Amino acid sequence: MTTGSSTVAWRSLLLWGSAALVVTVTAVSFVLWGLNGPAYLVDLIATYCL
Repeated sequence: MTTGSSTVAWRSLLLWGSAALVVTVTAVSFVLWGLNGPAYLVDLIATYCL
């Protein structure tokens, strides 16, 4: 059994998953910004963080 290639596969999967998440969050942010302006994003962050 080759554990080295398994580790590389998991790291690759995590890297691609993280990149997909960043792209999705960025796209959603731009859509929300375009629909409602920056105030909506600020209110959303304030609601969930405070």
